Amino acid sequence: MIFFVDKVKTDLYTGTHMQYSHRTWIVISGLIWCAAGILLLIKGLTYIVTAASSPEGTHPLFSAIVDLTGTVEQAALFLISLGLLVGFIKGRYVLAKTVRRITNRILALSTPIHWKDVYPKSYFILLFSMMLMGMLFRWLPIGFVIKGFIDVAIGSALINGALLYFREARAYRRTT
Repeated sequence: MIFFVDKVKTDLYTGTHMQYSHRTWIVISGLIWCAAGILLLIKGLTYIVTAASSPEGTHPLFSAIVDLTGTVEQAALFLISLGLLVGFIKGRYVLAKTVRRITNRILALSTPIHWKDVYPKSYFILLFSMMLMGMLFRWLPIGFVIKGFIDVAIGSALINGALLYFREARAYRRTT
């Protein structure tokens, strides 16, 4: 992947930092979402596999799914598939608005674009609050099945949102 650096600026107080083009910032946004999505997807899959392989203390929801599907493996597969489907729908229909909003914001900036200008402060507050909720989520007395399902769904949604960023970057390349 090629990053287009428009200008390297040297500032006496802040040091040297690179400023990237519109397309590069759109791709960077997609990479951030993709990395977070992959990490959450792995975490969620680990939770579901842990719940499926532990004989003691299975969640009542998981027991009901086992009764419905027949085996523990089929129940885990069902939960993973459902989480991926929920994440796909959320990524395509809910996060698509966010991707369009951030992409339009990036395209409205004049080049070269500094990283401080790319995202609004509310975006950083939202990211920080989601990270904080994720850390608190670790200590809540929720079963691995529920934690795994939520992480798989959110991870899948973020990966789908990242794909939308990559499509926007590709579409922008065709117009320039």
